[in-house]
Amino acid sequence: MDVSVVIIDWHQPELTRRAVESVLSQRVDASVEVVLVVNEADDATVAAYRADLPDVVVVPEPTNSGFAGGVVRGIAAASGEVVVLLNNDAVADHGFLDRGLAVLAAGGPRVAAVAATVVLEGRFAPVPAGDPRSADDLVAPDGRRWRRAEVGQTLVNGTGVVLDRSGNGRDRDWLRPLDDGPEAAPLFGFSGGAAFLRREPLDAVGGFDPSLFMYYEDLDVAWRLRLAGYEVRHAPDAVVVHRHAASSGSDSPLVRSQSMRNRLAVVLRNASAGFALRVVVRTAGRLVRDLLRPSSAQLTPAAWWRLCREAPAVLRHARRARRGDGVGAAVRRRVEASLDPNS
Repeated sequence: MDVSVVIIDWHQPELTRRAVESVLSQRVDASVEVVLVVNEADDATVAAYRADLPDVVVVPEPTNSGFAGGVVRGIAAASGEVVVLLNNDAVADHGFLDRGLAVLAAGGPRVAAVAATVVLEGRFAPVPAGDPRSADDLVAPDGRRWRRAEVGQTLVNGTGVVLDRSGNGRDRDWLRPLDDGPEAAPLFGFSGGAAFLRREPLDAVGGFDPSLFMYYEDLDVAWRLRLAGYEVRHAPDAVVVHRHAASSGSDSPLVRSQSMRNRLAVVLRNASAGFALRVVVRTAGRLVRDLLRPSSAQLTPAAWWRLCREAPAVLRHARRARRGDGVGAAVRRRVEASLDPNS
């Protein structure tokens, strides 16, 4: 088997079937299998998937292992030399597999991963200045707000991931109109929602960390690949259309708390001592501000208390993983030197 496409489902059969069908309809010059991991699976759901999708490898997971755990299960069941990740709330455009695989092959063995181009489903219009803020508004890096509209523009969800010097990962080109020029920030990693990964280097750096559950698990892998000397590239013409925040709210308490926790966990595992200390200090500062100004807090006191309780275990896990990675301080600093100087 040449290529294994891994899709993770959690109680969203309609979206998941749409994603699977978009892969099965691809015409590609390679042997392709689809591996569908069903989180919190019940017998009826698994039986329905197997009956309706007989060519798909269905992997039932009795618990909700999150995206990271689901990917680990999916890759373990996959046989491809290349693993393609696709969100269950995304649809692969025609030629997605061929174009992404071509960029991966052209890069040679040192290119371990290729980020696809993800565009948002539907059309969006800029929100006029002075209009009341809506919970459904999407906010661009320049502060512009965008709202779904019958007549509007197609927006980019991302072209891979950018890492800044505060340890924050974000989608490159987030909310850029599709016809505008691309963002200049250097690509650091791939988004797990649509990416092509070589199996050998992925296994060599330890694969995905299931303890991250969801968010930052893709940045963690990309960081370890770069520490090991591999490259991550972008395939502009390998396109998927993503229904944003269909699996989880874009700014829910869960998203904020998971992101805060996992950002800290990923930095502690991969960064140099100076970089990690800066992020820990900034996180402590955020905690103090949130407690003093609860009306504008990023996390609730309960979420901060949970993070503080988990912090010792997160630190122990990071220390064990760093020892296993065997990467020296000079290499860590060299990777950090490639980050966007304006971040």
